[in-house]
Amino acid sequence: MLQRSRSLGKQIMSRHGNDRASLGGCLNSKLNRIGSHVDEEGPTNFNAAAGGVEELITREQSWRRGNIVTLLFVVILTGLYWQIFPALILDWWADPNYSHGFLVPLFSAFLIWHQWDALRRLTPSGSWVGLPVLFVGIAMLVLGDIAAEEFLLRTSFIVLIAGLMLFHLGTAIFGRVAFPIAFLFFMVPLPAIVFNAVAFPLQQLAAHNAEWMLDLLGIPVLRDGNIIHLKDVSLGVTEACSGIRSLISLLALSAAWAYLTLPKVGPMVVLVISAVPVTIMANAGRIVLTGLISQHFDVTYAQGFFHSFSGWIIFCFAFVCLLGIHGFIRLFCSVYDRRATWGTGAVLRFRARS
Repeated sequence: MLQRSRSLGKQIMSRHGNDRASLGGCLNSKLNRIGSHVDEEGPTNFNAAAGGVEELITREQSWRRGNIVTLLFVVILTGLYWQIFPALILDWWADPNYSHGFLVPLFSAFLIWHQWDALRRLTPSGSWVGLPVLFVGIAMLVLGDIAAEEFLLRTSFIVLIAGLMLFHLGTAIFGRVAFPIAFLFFMVPLPAIVFNAVAFPLQQLAAHNAEWMLDLLGIPVLRDGNIIHLKDVSLGVTEACSGIRSLISLLALSAAWAYLTLPKVGPMVVLVISAVPVTIMANAGRIVLTGLISQHFDVTYAQGFFHSFSGWIIFCFAFVCLLGIHGFIRLFCSVYDRRATWGTGAVLRFRARS
């Protein structure tokens, strides 16, 4: 039987040619295990183990072809986006609302690297589902170039990456990396029309909440649009004070945090959505704090360094609130799972008795 395993190994090697050198130690280990256990486990397990060697070689060949295709498309995508990405990086550097963009691709790359061993155990098998996704990405690139719409140009890269992975690697591998790819959307600045449509209501909401909090504290206050009039000073809630910067950063942070720590989609969605009211209330608190300092001390104390530093304080406060919500979600999931397990066990015990 040992001779049979060696003969089978030679047949597999001759069939796959030059893969012998690349698979070397792994294949030899597999064949040795076949030879050492085949006498005890019989011909059926021998054939199953030999099939495992065949599958191993097929998987390695598929990944090797995929690496070649990946290098080819890296060259093509570099040629298509070599003028687009430098402008995106400049936006990250110049626009404080998107300074987190530097960290987004690094985090996505970390997530893929973290599960690389699991990905390598899957056999790439392309899917035609990726073809319409590729067409959508190409259409976005063309339309963005014609209309000079940077958002379409930049997001087309993410859609093309998703389409290429589906088309060449298949749905099983894509399912593993779907979140890291989708997370890349956080690195793309919103179109100006969307940004302004979100920022203006946030300004109004922040001013309204700050007025309500100041009135609750017994401070005489009058609001005119996004202008808050106090006894000795007036505060304007500008776009920078709308909270949209903290909102975008906290949404990205909560999405990453939920993916890493929560086991199910439902709790993930709850944590991400909770970042919206937390940010709104934290930003209103910042305006109230600024108003109190301006009212009781001097407006100069509420400007400059304090105004910038208070932004970090409020962001940390919002993060602590998210930490509390995350703990509550984990507790709820734990209790729910225990009750579900107890209920299933009770049903099984009842059926066993009856």
